[in-house]
Amino acid sequence: MTGSEWMDLAVLERKKYNYLNEVMDLSQQMGGVLDRNDEVSVKILLAMREDPLLHLREVDQTEKKRREALAEEDQERVTALLAGAEPRNKDENIFQEQAGKARRLLERVVELDRRLNLRISGKDSFYRK
Repeated sequence: MTGSEWMDLAVLERKKYNYLNEVMDLSQQMGGVLDRNDEVSVKILLAMREDPLLHLREVDQTEKKRREALAEEDQERVTALLAGAEPRNKDENIFQEQAGKARRLLERVVELDRRLNLRISGKDSFYRK
Protein backbone atom coordinates (compact mmCIF):
# COMPACT_ATOMS: atom_id res chain seq x y z
CA MET A 1 0.00 0.00 0.00
CA THR A 2 1.29 3.47 -0.78
CA GLY A 3 1.85 6.20 1.74
CA SER A 4 -0.98 8.25 0.26
CA GLU A 5 -3.41 5.34 0.65
CA TRP A 6 -2.46 5.03 4.32
CA MET A 7 -2.88 8.79 4.70
CA ASP A 8 -6.32 8.67 3.05
CA LEU A 9 -7.41 6.05 5.57
CA ALA A 10 -5.85 8.03 8.42
CA VAL A 11 -7.72 11.17 7.31
CA LEU A 12 -10.99 9.24 7.33
CA GLU A 13 -10.22 8.00 10.84
CA ARG A 14 -9.53 11.60 11.89
CA LYS A 15 -12.87 12.68 10.43
CA LYS A 16 -14.55 9.91 12.41
CA TYR A 17 -12.84 11.17 15.55
CA ASN A 18 -13.98 14.74 14.89
CA TYR A 19 -17.60 13.72 14.37
CA LEU A 20 -17.50 11.46 17.42
CA ASN A 21 -16.10 14.37 19.43
CA GLU A 22 -19.06 16.48 18.32
CA VAL A 23 -21.48 13.71 19.35
CA MET A 24 -19.72 13.39 22.70
CA ASP A 25 -19.97 17.11 23.36
CA LEU A 26 -23.69 17.20 22.54
CA SER A 27 -24.28 14.07 24.63
CA GLN A 28 -22.50 15.61 27.62
CA GLN A 29 -24.64 18.72 27.23
CA MET A 30 -27.69 16.47 27.14
CA GLY A 31 -26.66 14.96 30.46
CA GLY A 32 -26.60 18.43 31.96
CA VAL A 33 -30.03 19.38 30.70
CA LEU A 34 -31.42 16.04 31.89
CA ASP A 35 -30.20 16.96 35.37
CA ARG A 36 -32.30 20.12 35.09
CA ASN A 37 -35.31 18.22 33.68
CA ASP A 38 -35.27 20.48 30.60
CA GLU A 39 -37.18 18.34 28.07
CA VAL A 40 -37.15 21.00 25.36
CA SER A 41 -33.37 21.28 25.43
CA VAL A 42 -33.04 17.47 25.39
CA LYS A 43 -35.12 17.33 22.20
CA ILE A 44 -33.04 20.09 20.62
CA LEU A 45 -29.77 18.37 21.52
CA LEU A 46 -31.06 15.02 20.23
CA ALA A 47 -31.89 16.69 16.92
CA MET A 48 -28.49 18.40 16.82
CA ARG A 49 -26.74 15.05 17.39
CA GLU A 50 -28.30 13.62 14.27
CA ASP A 51 -26.13 15.68 11.90
CA PRO A 52 -22.71 14.48 13.09
CA LEU A 53 -24.07 10.93 13.32
CA LEU A 54 -25.15 11.08 9.68
CA HIS A 55 -21.73 12.43 8.70
CA LEU A 56 -20.12 9.64 10.69
CA ARG A 57 -22.13 7.08 8.75
CA GLU A 58 -20.97 8.65 5.48
CA VAL A 59 -17.33 8.50 6.57
CA ASP A 60 -17.75 4.85 7.60
CA GLN A 61 -19.25 4.00 4.22
CA THR A 62 -16.46 5.83 2.39
CA GLU A 63 -13.82 4.05 4.43
CA LYS A 64 -15.47 0.69 3.84
CA LYS A 65 -15.46 1.29 0.06
CA ARG A 66 -11.80 2.34 0.11
CA ARG A 67 -10.84 -0.73 2.10
CA GLU A 68 -12.82 -3.02 -0.22
CA ALA A 69 -11.00 -1.51 -3.21
CA LEU A 70 -7.62 -2.49 -1.75
CA ALA A 71 -5.78 -5.63 -2.72
CA GLU A 72 -6.59 -8.56 -0.43
CA GLU A 73 -3.14 -8.41 1.17
CA ASP A 74 -3.61 -4.72 1.97
CA GLN A 75 -7.08 -5.37 3.41
CA GLU A 76 -5.55 -7.99 5.68
CA ARG A 77 -2.86 -5.54 6.76
CA VAL A 78 -5.43 -2.88 7.66
CA THR A 79 -7.40 -5.46 9.64
CA ALA A 80 -4.24 -6.58 11.42
CA LEU A 81 -3.33 -3.00 12.36
CA LEU A 82 -6.83 -2.41 13.67
CA ALA A 83 -6.42 -5.54 15.79
CA GLY A 84 -3.18 -4.22 17.29
CA ALA A 85 -0.43 -5.53 14.98
CA GLU A 86 2.89 -3.71 15.14
CA PRO A 87 3.14 -0.97 12.48
CA ARG A 88 5.92 -1.50 9.94
CA ASN A 89 6.42 2.14 9.02
CA LYS A 90 5.44 5.71 9.82
CA ASP A 91 2.34 5.67 7.57
CA GLU A 92 0.96 2.55 9.21
CA ASN A 93 1.70 4.03 12.63
CA ILE A 94 -0.20 7.23 11.84
CA PHE A 95 -3.18 5.25 10.57
CA GLN A 96 -3.15 2.96 13.62
CA GLU A 97 -2.95 5.90 16.04
CA GLN A 98 -5.86 7.71 14.37
CA ALA A 99 -7.96 4.54 14.27
CA GLY A 100 -7.19 3.87 17.94
CA LYS A 101 -8.20 7.36 18.99
CA ALA A 102 -11.47 7.07 17.07
CA ARG A 103 -12.19 3.60 18.53
CA ARG A 104 -11.54 4.73 22.11
CA LEU A 105 -13.75 7.79 21.68
CA LEU A 106 -16.48 5.64 20.12
CA GLU A 107 -16.40 3.39 23.19
CA ARG A 108 -16.83 6.44 25.44
CA VAL A 109 -19.67 7.79 23.28
CA VAL A 110 -21.48 4.43 23.34
CA GLU A 111 -21.18 4.19 27.12
CA LEU A 112 -22.47 7.75 27.60
CA ASP A 113 -25.28 7.11 25.13
CA ARG A 114 -26.22 3.97 27.05
CA ARG A 115 -26.43 5.90 30.32
CA LEU A 116 -28.42 8.73 28.72
CA ASN A 117 -30.78 6.33 26.99
CA LEU A 118 -31.44 4.50 30.24
CA ARG A 119 -32.19 7.81 31.97
CA ILE A 120 -34.52 8.98 29.22
CA SER A 121 -36.28 5.73 28.38
CA GLY A 122 -36.06 3.79 31.63
CA LYS A 123 -37.48 0.30 31.26
CA ASP A 124 -38.20 0.95 27.56
CA SER A 125 -34.53 1.69 26.84
CA PHE A 126 -32.93 0.22 23.76
CA TYR A 127 -30.17 -1.05 26.05
CA ARG A 128 -32.55 -3.11 28.20
CA LYS A 129 -33.74 -5.19 25.23
